[in-house]
Amino acid sequence: MSTPATSFRLFYPESNTLTAAGFHNALGEPLTPSNFVDGPTADGFRSKDVTFASAVEPLLATPTFTDPLLPVSLYLCRNDAGVFTKVIDETVFVPATPARPTPRNDKSQFLLYTATDLGAGVKTYAVKAPVAPVSIIKDAGKDEITGENLDGNTILFRWTGPVPTTIEVEADVEDITDPLGYFPVPVSNITTYSESSVGLSLVKAESQVVPRDGMGHAVNFRVRYNVNGDTGAWVDILNSFITYQLEAPNPPTALTVTLLRDRIDTIPDVLKLEWARDGVSPGTGVVIYATDYLNKKHTIYTSNGPETECRVENVSRFIVQETGPAVARPYVFSIAASNISDKSAEKQAAAPIHITSKLKPVDPPTPDEIAGTARDVEYATLKAEVFADVMTQLGSLPAEGQNIVSNAVDALVFKIKDVVAKGGSVELNDFGVMAAKWTKDRMARNPSNGEPVVVPAYRNLGFTPSIGFKTGVKTGAVMTDLQAKPAT
Repeated sequence: MSTPATSFRLFYPESNTLTAAGFHNALGEPLTPSNFVDGPTADGFRSKDVTFASAVEPLLATPTFTDPLLPVSLYLCRNDAGVFTKVIDETVFVPATPARPTPRNDKSQFLLYTATDLGAGVKTYAVKAPVAPVSIIKDAGKDEITGENLDGNTILFRWTGPVPTTIEVEADVEDITDPLGYFPVPVSNITTYSESSVGLSLVKAESQVVPRDGMGHAVNFRVRYNVNGDTGAWVDILNSFITYQLEAPNPPTALTVTLLRDRIDTIPDVLKLEWARDGVSPGTGVVIYATDYLNKKHTIYTSNGPETECRVENVSRFIVQETGPAVARPYVFSIAASNISDKSAEKQAAAPIHITSKLKPVDPPTPDEIAGTARDVEYATLKAEVFADVMTQLGSLPAEGQNIVSNAVDALVFKIKDVVAKGGSVELNDFGVMAAKWTKDRMARNPSNGEPVVVPAYRNLGFTPSIGFKTGVKTGAVMTDLQAKPAT
């Protein structure tokens, strides 16, 4: 406001009666008037003449009304020889267009005003804007007492600034068919001491904002302070994304399962399943399960169509016996209705269905297995056979000969690994080439969030068999490269 003064007039609509008022300066400090009497009434406004013993700068008023349930706006003006200038913004009070009201100091509202010095002792006051507001959208979770899932989302708004009880929130659901534009969102204060101690405020939306259609909606929010009718600037919170999940449908009312054909060796079983949908909330689809005798549940059919029956084959594939004869096992069938958001409870068929199990197929032996030439040789056995071959070749070895041969084989393997591990290659005549090979870097996606990532190049192991080794394996003979090469 301007230079301190002693004479003021307080205007208010005549729809209520002001019986008393307290006054505070811009710091929230109380100011006590020496005189507080009725002033003139005109143009739908009553007034109170307020006088202070010494010059003061009141900014806020705390009114007491005859009807406290119907408070009205106040307009505190400095009396400059009959010209009434509002202390909040230095504009002349006009009953037809009163504009900004005087803030009430009932919730520390003085903290929400910032002064602008116009010079010559003149100041105006504006409502501050919330700083860096954000929206926090999360699933409502479970009831703390019952453990049941809660519908909808918890929608929070946090910003830097005081007095969360005066915040005003609006939302605009950015759908093509949305004609509403911005609309009010009721909120409640949930600011904790730890948040307020660092200058933060937190409020919670009391409604779900988006329609309950199971679809994702882009939502723009905006927030501002509203101090008993004196509003600040809107601050945008853009591009929030909210989904309000559909309520789970009711389960189907019946499920009937008929075994049309039991499994016969490799010919699979066939079942007919029929169900009845709920008449009130049927959902848009169904999911059918088969639970085997080991209590493992398998999904055997899903649909988003209107059908009420289906045929399913090869349910018995879930139980595979190692050896015959095949045994019939019980399967319990159940069905759940589904929609875009959720599934219903399950409706179980009246009785389990016994279906003959599948037998594990027996692979015929290879010619090498029939001839008895196919063997699986471990490293220790390999070294022992190498030692035996050396003994056959040389006839005799020193007492430590077995250790020498074993260590020689170990040294050979280690040397190959050492060379290749350092990026090189080792070529063994009549055997092949072992070499380090570098892959190329490539683009992939992070499976947890779908974000693109670069998989860097890395060293890998490659083995190229020699012509003798390759041809010998094909023919079942030990061949040198020279023997395998075609004659010229």
